[in-house]
Amino acid sequence: MNKLLFLLASLISLTASSQHVKVINKAEIKNLPEGKKYAFIEPTTDTSQIQFVATIIGKDKNRKKNIESLYFEIRKAANKLGANCYKLRTFARDTLNHETVLILDSYYASEDILNQNTANHEYNVVFIFGEEREDEKTISFDLNGVSKEIKAGTYYKITLKEGEEIKVKKGGLIGDALSLSWEKDKQPSFYTLSGFGLSNFNMPPSYGNQMPVLGVGFKTGSINKIGNISLGLLLTQLLKQGE
Repeated sequence: MNKLLFLLASLISLTASSQHVKVINKAEIKNLPEGKKYAFIEPTTDTSQIQFVATIIGKDKNRKKNIESLYFEIRKAANKLGANCYKLRTFARDTLNHETVLILDSYYASEDILNQNTANHEYNVVFIFGEEREDEKTISFDLNGVSKEIKAGTYYKITLKEGEEIKVKKGGLIGDALSLSWEKDKQPSFYTLSGFGLSNFNMPPSYGNQMPVLGVGFKTGSINKIGNISLGLLLTQLLKQGE
């Protein structure tokens, strides 16, 4: 009897979690292999040859999940349908109903187009994230010895210049430090000072060709890298650039 109750509870839990993501529009495409990537499509990429696969909505009620949780749940559903890239359609927070809504349009693109898309990324830029939601706390850090603040819901952008070294520090004497320098054709990089972006999954570099693994542990004073470029680029669209 206990085993039966456990099974029923597990099924209810799975059903509840699956309600966060829903396919709201799907193309009639057959025989697409399961997607292994989920690339953020740059606005400068020629999309005339990509195929629409599905529009997928992710919802979070009462802040049970972060943006990255919704992203990975949508990605999982999109990959199963054969999509390997996406565009942002809508992101909104309904403060009255305490609901976050993320809608992504998912597509299939050839490797040539994905490679072209990668080449269209902005080179030698670094994005540093604080807290996700605007009603959370401001986080301080040092940039080349100068105190800076990242307000909640924003990010700080650094453009690296050839021959220049940038040092980022957080947490005082027992904190964490990061050195950044320009490199030819260096892809964008993303860091978090709050654990935002790491709480659920930490994907490998590039688009993340492997399945998600459990996130990196976060401690006060840490500067952690968000390994998934696709997620990092999405976050720059959903949050505001700070001063």
